[in-house]
Amino acid sequence: MAALNRRQLLALSLAGVCSRVMRPAAQSPGDAIGAARDYVYQALELLSARSTPADVTSAVRFLRFALDQDPSFGDAHYYRYLGLQRLGQDAAVQKNHLAAAQRYESEALRDMRDPFVLAVPRIYESLPIVGQKWALVVGISQFQPNVGPERLQFASNDAEAFAALLRDPAVGRFPPEQVFLLTNDAATTPNIKARLNTIARRAKPEDVVVTYISTHGSSRADDLRQVSYLFTYDTDVTSRDQIFGTALPMVEVSGIISNRCVAQRTVAIFDTCHSGSGIDSRALSPDEINRLRMGAGRYIISSCEPDQKSYEDAGHGFFTASLIEQLSTRRGCVRLKDLFATVQKDVSARVLSRYGRAQRPVMATSDDASEIVLGAAIGGAGEGCA
Repeated sequence: MAALNRRQLLALSLAGVCSRVMRPAAQSPGDAIGAARDYVYQALELLSARSTPADVTSAVRFLRFALDQDPSFGDAHYYRYLGLQRLGQDAAVQKNHLAAAQRYESEALRDMRDPFVLAVPRIYESLPIVGQKWALVVGISQFQPNVGPERLQFASNDAEAFAALLRDPAVGRFPPEQVFLLTNDAATTPNIKARLNTIARRAKPEDVVVTYISTHGSSRADDLRQVSYLFTYDTDVTSRDQIFGTALPMVEVSGIISNRCVAQRTVAIFDTCHSGSGIDSRALSPDEINRLRMGAGRYIISSCEPDQKSYEDAGHGFFTASLIEQLSTRRGCVRLKDLFATVQKDVSARVLSRYGRAQRPVMATSDDASEIVLGAAIGGAGEGCA
């Protein structure tokens, strides 16, 4: 049989995913760690403030599979403890899992993560004044050699330009030191998670929080069309289990935004489906968007619909270029819904004219959400730039 090239190997690694009801087969120690992590992430995709007993029961089963693979996985013990507690089952087993989570130094237990509790269940009061402003901006064009995915053309350019706009005192009005920019080799999975957690810990209810991520997005299974993982600089795509063990799971991003960030004005922007990259990347699925917008005060923007690509030209993606252009023209003083409507129309027209293809950005909001003006000054009115 002829040797497979990296693109073929990546396609196989993303397509051949285990059934959600099958127990894992025997694997090497390295593969077992990746498989265990993926079972935990599958469980977390079922655990939320809206979980049914059937969802929690399925999640508890996935966590058992994870512990079959890696009995010392502290987070698996911790989330199984929470799941059994939610179901009101097996008090003695709950106690054992909590003790094991402590023994194996569960990161989730240390951070007191609870997927059943929303950080902002509803907007309790109007927020006329903007507190602080925080942003994490990530763009990855170059990935680690030999084992990483194919490079992207303009993802890092887009991130740098968007971060500069946010820091611009005449447009974005974000404090420069509170705009965290991670590109290329700085944009590792640990670094992205650390910066997200920093913002989640420090942001207050009256603050504005923006997250922008431009990279490859992978689907766990093509028929689900689900962006389960974001590829970071240190993602290893040489096998399915290496991806599971090294990429950034979307459910962790959504968990930090939905369950840990108490800011009542939060915007998450994703550009994960780049044309011409040579990888079958995916835009956010409806399930991913729904997880991100749980609770209140959340705006989620994707650069295109799930079955479309994000197109690029002249050093930037059309989506980010339009976003920057429209914000600059209005000096940041435009409501997010109005900004998005203009960007959506502009991107669709430009891509159709240039490539004859469709690209339609998508926005979703929490059922309860305050209006956001990205350029509003700290201490100023929340819905304007007085």
